[in-house]
Amino acid sequence: MFMGFHFHSSWLLIILIFWLILFIWIYPVSAADSAVGKEVIINQNGYLPEMPKWVVATRKADKFTLVNEQTLGKVYFGKLSPVFDPTSKRQIWRGEFTGLHTPGTYRIEVPGVGCSYPFSIATGIYNKVFELGTRFFYLQRCGINLNDQESGLCHPACHCKDGYIARQDLFNQQDDLFSSVGGWHDAGDYGKYVTTTTITVAHMLLAFELWPRKFSDGQLRIPESGNGIPDILDEARYGLEWLFTMQRSDGAVYHKIGGQFWAGFESPDQDIQKRFVYGISTADTAKFTATMAIAARALDKCDPQLAERASKAAFKAWSFLESHQFLWDHHKSDDQGSGAYSISNDSEDRLWAALELSTLKLQNKFLEKFISQFKDYQPQAIGWSSSGVIGLFDYARSAYAEPEWRKIAVHKVVSLAGQYLTVARASGYHYTLNFQEFLWASNKEGLSRGAVLLMADLLQPDPQYRQNALAQLDFILGFNPLSKCFVSGLGTNTVTDLHHRFAAAAGKSIPGALAGGPNNLAESGIEQPGQGPFSYVDFQLSYSSNEPAIDYNAALIFISAAFVD
Repeated sequence: MFMGFHFHSSWLLIILIFWLILFIWIYPVSAADSAVGKEVIINQNGYLPEMPKWVVATRKADKFTLVNEQTLGKVYFGKLSPVFDPTSKRQIWRGEFTGLHTPGTYRIEVPGVGCSYPFSIATGIYNKVFELGTRFFYLQRCGINLNDQESGLCHPACHCKDGYIARQDLFNQQDDLFSSVGGWHDAGDYGKYVTTTTITVAHMLLAFELWPRKFSDGQLRIPESGNGIPDILDEARYGLEWLFTMQRSDGAVYHKIGGQFWAGFESPDQDIQKRFVYGISTADTAKFTATMAIAARALDKCDPQLAERASKAAFKAWSFLESHQFLWDHHKSDDQGSGAYSISNDSEDRLWAALELSTLKLQNKFLEKFISQFKDYQPQAIGWSSSGVIGLFDYARSAYAEPEWRKIAVHKVVSLAGQYLTVARASGYHYTLNFQEFLWASNKEGLSRGAVLLMADLLQPDPQYRQNALAQLDFILGFNPLSKCFVSGLGTNTVTDLHHRFAAAAGKSIPGALAGGPNNLAESGIEQPGQGPFSYVDFQLSYSSNEPAIDYNAALIFISAAFVD
């Protein structure tokens, strides 16, 4: 018996050695799974065949090899060059494999450093990014009985008594029920904000307006699928319908709905505290005006009744703005259980509203009142506090734009894109944020800068704009110094512990959620501050780096929609 065991174990040992040698030959680096993907960095979602493809090694190396995951054959050989990367303030070794167009699943080996996570090259590689990123909004819906078979997430209808007037005003008494059920939970909390809902709906409608053939009924697998309307418009309508409820009878728009206390890590239906409608804001009224004007324009042919409602709401809100200076009915106590989204100036929002109204037939009179501000305006990437660039872009492509003013709008968008392009070209990751610019919602900021690059490409086509816009999405999907995919449900090394109350209560991930991203200021005290793209931790308590939000996903779906096949 002993000799038989010895003979058997000897052959077993030989077989094990054979497979070990074969593995080392295929993957000549560390065999430890924990090392895979950490130091050889790629976009974990994958690449389009015809678009640029890059790899980064974090340690010194001079070559790399692509291996086909199915055949184990070596299909591409490339060189790595040292680059000082201002995004991370570190030396990296970067290589390009744009020349590989063959669809398939691959890994990249770098001798002496490691191997990458698996990735694919395929047409339609960004379709799932768009679909999951947009389905996120369905999972954020407030006021519905959620029972999503795809994700396994469910809860009874929530916040069905939103909301009560927080303070008496000219039209409502304190504690009056002001029915405003619906909308989306804003982020990892259960507040609902006009500030971010407007920006989000604007992104959805603009994407549909630019690329209508990319969207279809049934694409997102939501309850409205099958009604003959593209799902993205169904989701946009869910946001629009809630916005309608937030408009007062004189046209003014309330700021937000939230409780007096932050909800715990509980399901939304368990958040049974009394929730309040907080005071009107001219900044939100202007954002509302702009978004409704976009809806009136974008939905004119496919949903004329909704377009007409949006048009009336827009002009009603504008009428209020014309008779009121900056106004925000706000008390500090309003923010004990919800975010402030504070703003001290509404001039950019008014300009955005005027620009969007001016894209409607024979409505240039609105912009005439803002022409001085229009000429001096210095746009920034799209955000809840910097929305004007959307208006510039929409006006620049409008058939009703004054030729001289159109030139100004085009110049401003293209000039801003040029600034971002300069930064991207210097970055080892082709990213538009430098080390010190990683702040709250840095992932959204990078994607919003990518959106400006796409806008510039649509106004003055240049492949560099489109390629570097896509590079911002690549960064989010894993081609970054952390080798982290910041969209849940995608990639290999993906976010799993988001700051999200419903996710925590359900014990499940929220698919398609974009984490806020690295944040030098580290307000939550969890991630390490001052580390640029490394100031991040995938941990539930890190609200300053790991919380998703609807306006973050709005930027994600806009960029990904541009590359949907």
